[in-house]
Amino acid sequence: MIPFFLFGGLLIIIVGVSGCATWSASRQAPMIGEHVDVNGEQIHVYTAGPRDSLKSPVVLIHGASANLRDMQISLGEALAQDRFVLMVDRPGRGYSDRPKNGHELQVQAEYIHGAVDAFNLEKPLVVGQSLGGAVALNYALQYQDEMAGLVLLAPVSHEWPGGVAWYNSTSQIPVIGFMLRQFVIPVYGQLAAKNGIEESFSPDQAPDNYYDRSGLVLLFRPKDFKSNAADIANLKDEIKKQQGRYSELRLPVAIVTGENDTTVSPEIHSKTLAGQVDGASLTLLPDTGHALHHSETEKIVGILNKMSEHDAALPY
Repeated sequence: MIPFFLFGGLLIIIVGVSGCATWSASRQAPMIGEHVDVNGEQIHVYTAGPRDSLKSPVVLIHGASANLRDMQISLGEALAQDRFVLMVDRPGRGYSDRPKNGHELQVQAEYIHGAVDAFNLEKPLVVGQSLGGAVALNYALQYQDEMAGLVLLAPVSHEWPGGVAWYNSTSQIPVIGFMLRQFVIPVYGQLAAKNGIEESFSPDQAPDNYYDRSGLVLLFRPKDFKSNAADIANLKDEIKKQQGRYSELRLPVAIVTGENDTTVSPEIHSKTLAGQVDGASLTLLPDTGHALHHSETEKIVGILNKMSEHDAALPY
C-alpha cells in the first residue's frame, strides 16, 4: 500500500507535468486566425485567398482529433491561390468555444453557419473531411439553398458496427474521465500521437513535420480532448438522426474517398451515401487512405474547380 505522503507527492508531480504540457501545447500551436462572435460564443476562424475572386468561396471543416490547421496546410493553402477560403475550428476544438450540446451535429453546423454569415459569404462550397463530413452533411440539410455545392472527403455518413476507442468512451465517465483528461492524456497522448502518425496516414506518407504544422498537440489539452471525445462517442447517435434524410439534398454533391481507407469504410459510408443523393458524384481514389486531403490535394482541388465551373448554371 502506497503511503499517503508518497501518493500525494506523486499526484503533485502528475498535476505539474499535466499543467506544464497543457501550457506548452498552446505555446507550440498558438491561435493563427481570429475570433468571430456567434451567439455569444467565440469561434476561431482562419481566412486566406483573394476576397474578390470570381470563384465560389470555400468553407473547410476539419475532422476528429484535428483543428483547422489540418485543413490549412493542405487544401487551404492550395485553394487560396485563386479563391477565398474560410477555415473553422469546430465548436470546442482548437481555439473555438464549446456551446451547450456542442457534440450535436446540428449545433456544430449552426455555429459554423454563423461564422460564414460573419464574413457575408454568398454561395460557398462547403467541404468536410471525416467527422467534418458528417457536420457538412448536416450543414447542407439545414442551409443547402445558401450553398453552391457540397464536397465530402471520406465522410462519416452512416451508422457503423462496433464502438469507439476506449479513451473516448472512458472520457465520458464522471471522475474517471476527468482523471484521464487531466493526468494521462496531456503526457501519454502526445507520445502516442507522435508514434502513430505514420500508421494513421497509411498507405500514404504524412506531410513533413505534420505533428507540429497541424497543431495536433492542441488535442491533448483537457478541454479540447473532452470535446473531441464527446464528438466521437456521440457520433453514431447523431448520425442516426440524419442518415435517412440525405435524399432531401438537391444541391451539387461530390463524394471523394480513398479505396484503402481503414478508418471510415468506403462501403458503409461514401458508397451508400452516393446511392441516396440524386446526382451525387463518387470518386474512388486507388492506393489512398483516410487522409486524402493531404495525399491527393491536387485531385480534390480539381474536383472543386470543376464544381465551380458549373455552379453558376445550376438552379438552386
